[in-house]
Amino acid sequence: MSGYTLLARRPEGRGERGQSLVELAIVLPILLALLVGIFEMGRAWNVYQVLTNAAREGARAAVIPTNAESDVRTTIESYLADAALDPALGTITITGQGNGVGTPSQVEIEYPYEFAFLGPVVSLLGESSTVPGAISLSTAVTMRNE
Repeated sequence: MSGYTLLARRPEGRGERGQSLVELAIVLPILLALLVGIFEMGRAWNVYQVLTNAAREGARAAVIPTNAESDVRTTIESYLADAALDPALGTITITGQGNGVGTPSQVEIEYPYEFAFLGPVVSLLGESSTVPGAISLSTAVTMRNE
């Protein structure tokens, strides 16, 4: 053995168990927050799509000359209720209904979306609605009167 020195071997994995635990403690909360954020944004997108579809159904009802505004509101509220959303929380605005053939009718819905898990974080960023920890989702659909 000329010119080589033998190094003492350390036992395998002796100091690495603690290192792995520290890495897990650092990374796990970040991954969980990311996962919860993905679920929350998916739920918010679902509610937004329901609002858009409800506004579209309301606009379809609004452009028919024989429908009254109460019929349009009933159509929108029943669509929201079928999607498990409380129609009383939303603000429905109907403009231009029955103004003549070819003129636009617009249905706008504003609804507070409350984050289930991220509500306290959203409250820190500032509230935009009357429901604590909620953001305001709004959508509008315009169609021409028949």
